[in-house]
Order: sequence, then structure tokens, then C-alpha cells
Amino acid sequence: MNITINRKRSVQEPGDLISTKGNKLYALIEDLGEKYPYHLLCLQSFKIVESYDSLPTTSEIEEDIGDKLDGIYQHKDSHITVN
Repeated sequence: MNITINRKRSVQEPGDLISTKGNKLYALIEDLGEKYPYHLLCLQSFKIVESYDSLPTTSEIEEDIGDKLDGIYQHKDSHITVN
């Protein structure tokens, strides 16, 4: 798997990619119209880890996944290639 990720930042919008110190990768996705429209998706297992009513903070994400975040990146200029 090749990953190109640019522009480290804090959570700002659905689609943000989140990497952890434990080398896991997550995506924050949005399901409009739901009571909890924001979902934290693990890209290794393709399972939803947690759902939120608003964009989560860095500390909320760390608590929910049990790992420290390495970075949060904008999805528009990041690319993942699975071999």
C-alpha cells in the first residue's frame, strides 16, 4: 500500500484522514440526515469505530481508538493506493 498524505492539521471537515502512532489509518465520514452524522471509519478493517453528532476533537478521537494521533490530513490532496 502506498500512501501520500499532505497538510497536517486538526479535524475540520468530513473526509479528513487520521493516522495514529500505532500505524493505523482512519477516515472521518459524513452521513447526512442522521442523528449522529459523523463516523470514524477504520481503513484497515472498514468498520465504524464511533459515531458523533458534531465533528470530534482530537482528544475524543484518541479516547475512542485508544491510541495517540500522529496527524490529521485533508483528503482532497491525499492519495491511497492498495496493491
